[in-house]
Amino acid sequence: MDSSRVLLAVILSIILVVAYQELVLKRFFPAPTQQQQAAEQAKAAKAAQGQALGVGQATALPGTPGALAPGAVGTAASTGQPSTAMTPSMALVPERTVEVDSDFYVAVFTTRGARLKSFLLNRYRQAAAKDSPPYEMVQVQPGGHLPLGAVMTRDGNVFDDSDLSYDTTAPAKIQPALGAAATATFVAKTADGATITKTFTFKPSSYLFSMDVAVAGGPALSQLGVSMSQPLTAHQGFRDIPELQADVSDKVITENQKNLQKGVPPVTGPITYAGFGDRYFLAVFLPQAPTAGELAMAYAGDEAIAQLLFDGASQIHSEIYMGPKLLETLEAVNPALHKAIDFGFFGILALIFLRTLKLFHYIAPNYGVDIILLTVSIRIAFLPLSIRSQRSMMKMQRLQPQIQRLRDKLKDNNEQLQKEMVDLYKRNHVNPLGGCAPMALQLPIFIGLYEALLNSVELRHAPFLGWINDLSTPDCLHVPGLPQLPLMNCHGLPVLVLLMGVTSFLQQYMTPTTPDPNQQRMMMLTPLIFTVMFINFPAGLALYYFSSNLLGVIQQYFLNREFQQYTPAT
Repeated sequence: MDSSRVLLAVILSIILVVAYQELVLKRFFPAPTQQQQAAEQAKAAKAAQGQALGVGQATALPGTPGALAPGAVGTAASTGQPSTAMTPSMALVPERTVEVDSDFYVAVFTTRGARLKSFLLNRYRQAAAKDSPPYEMVQVQPGGHLPLGAVMTRDGNVFDDSDLSYDTTAPAKIQPALGAAATATFVAKTADGATITKTFTFKPSSYLFSMDVAVAGGPALSQLGVSMSQPLTAHQGFRDIPELQADVSDKVITENQKNLQKGVPPVTGPITYAGFGDRYFLAVFLPQAPTAGELAMAYAGDEAIAQLLFDGASQIHSEIYMGPKLLETLEAVNPALHKAIDFGFFGILALIFLRTLKLFHYIAPNYGVDIILLTVSIRIAFLPLSIRSQRSMMKMQRLQPQIQRLRDKLKDNNEQLQKEMVDLYKRNHVNPLGGCAPMALQLPIFIGLYEALLNSVELRHAPFLGWINDLSTPDCLHVPGLPQLPLMNCHGLPVLVLLMGVTSFLQQYMTPTTPDPNQQRMMMLTPLIFTVMFINFPAGLALYYFSSNLLGVIQQYFLNREFQQYTPAT
């Protein structure tokens, strides 16, 4: 068996293994962090964070009408015992809501905690169906907490305002005017003499708005902060699972539900952003004054909690971004915010592919067509290297009879055999490794493009043609009466994936083969393996691979015609 073919088989196996690890294991089973690997450190971190966050205690901000539900935030940081709710300074105010009708969203605030009750994105839908309602950014489990809370520590105790009744003079509906900002101010008083003021400022055409928190009067505060909470349950779509996301001291932090439940220690330093994000949407604080503080993280009840605490502060000014993970939009808000899009290990390549895809969208306003154009561009860019690789493989195939005769003749003299084979390669101008390097280069390109297509919010609910109405989800042509097949998420057929498998098999069939039957079987199994892998991959990636295979078949056809004109090997 030719050593170059063995090397080729090894490289292919490595590509498959690495691709499986990057695309499947990394996504489905995240690697444990250092805190998870060290059980004692995790327990200590969890205990420390529980004291800072006050998780698992029934308590409330002094002056609230009642205690929080179990699992709420707020406890005695020093002793771990729940603090006593103080008597309200005024009668319970009936709940009111304030609706903010912007070009990009419709937000609803409630006076109970002066928090965000709903945030509907006007330009995005819950599902791909045209009659689907707008996408809701505020996800709250029964008994959970609404986002945009105020948090304070005083005398070793941690309190939040989730049940505090605020008053507001804002109208029931606010509509920011072009060129002018609109504000809504909420005020609450506690029995110990503290006055808490929350002011929200909105722009007409932006996913960015601001939040100011100020505390006046009452006993001195140790820390003042803001909080955001969200359940980390999976959304519809391909592995769309929310995570806690932050950038503290120029270090990106991403924590999933499993990590938070085991315990993540607080981090301190300049906070660029902190909050929650899923595959396509982001809701984060961007502190403006002060900026350096502490980020405390936990998972209580059925929701994750992120608190931004600032030492010695009596007022906080923070911007808030709630909207899609559009690359240009995030970079316009803050250049560092694009790091909230997880492009994986080959992030530089993914960014290049994503920007190229968006450039093609100006030419053809259909992302399916744009993916095809991107595929053609990648093929053209690597055409010289690809042709050189395939020609090398063809020449190697022509030499197989001579190599086999040399092996039969010199089977007892390995040194002479190697010398004769090198001479044979030189006479025919063949590099035995010429077909391997280009195949190894396909791995970073494949993974980079995978990350670009998978994490592009532009492909969410983007139609292509016919039954493909969402390039971000697996391909499935609904067939009435067809039972649900294994690995399928619907009663139908993955037509695009099957076409990808057929073209991959055809390309492999047309490619020069080795006389070794074991290698032939392995090479012919590759299309089947990839077909099974792609059943649950986004349709956009299957479209790319199908288009690439189709171009490869055409290229191989012309190379085979050229190969027939070669002179016999010597």
